[in-house]
Amino acid sequence: MGLLAASKEIFNFFFKQGIKSKKAKIFFLLSFLPVLVLLIAKIIELTNPAARISAAEIFSKAMLIIYIQLLVPILALLFGSLVINEEIDNKTLIYLTTSPVPKPAIIVGKYIAYIVLSAIIINAGLLLCFLVINIDQLGEVSYLKQFLTFVGVGGLALIAYSAFFTLLGTLIKKSVILGLLFIFGWENVVQYFPGVTQKFTFIHYIKSLLPYTADNVKFLVFKLEPSGTAESIVVLLLLTLFPLIAASIIFKRKEYILSETE
Repeated sequence: MGLLAASKEIFNFFFKQGIKSKKAKIFFLLSFLPVLVLLIAKIIELTNPAARISAAEIFSKAMLIIYIQLLVPILALLFGSLVINEEIDNKTLIYLTTSPVPKPAIIVGKYIAYIVLSAIIINAGLLLCFLVINIDQLGEVSYLKQFLTFVGVGGLALIAYSAFFTLLGTLIKKSVILGLLFIFGWENVVQYFPGVTQKFTFIHYIKSLLPYTADNVKFLVFKLEPSGTAESIVVLLLLTLFPLIAASIIFKRKEYILSETE
């Protein structure tokens, strides 16, 4: 079986399995919590202008942070680390590796399946957030462009983070702990270091692609100059391609001894 055909079969199986899983349902609920908060804020904003509550301001100062800097990397970590470690924990790795499916297809197929699943979870909540905060101005084209920008940037962030955590999962069995340290440690601290150190984080290039000068993303103010759009896109694509290739090579060559699957 060829790589593309095998990857498609793996994708179909694990996407159908993933969309029905308890994890997916929990994350769908979590992605809808900001929508509920914004809906309450919008109702107050429209019915009581004197309260000076703005759903758009709440979205920019809190909810967008939840999506871009929390939900995206956390989903990427949990699903990315599952690509291999899930099979080890469930003791099903032996069935996959002894089937006539090329090993790289297992990585690629599961990776894409979890990317699509994560994107659906994130964008469903994000779309509802935009509909809520712009419910009285839905005819404005600018809001659609803004939403598509966030979808695009979030998509790049998701594929890059997921590729990195997939690679981490092929190297370390308990990769989730190290991944959490990476997200809440390295990514959240180093981005504010002086000099070019911030360029060694994913979040720097992700933030560089967002319209950080707009009112609704003031939380993304840079202490230093952001990278250019072309540079940020190229770097994020490279941070996706190389880890994914490395993960496929490592998984193809690595031998999983019995003690790892018990």
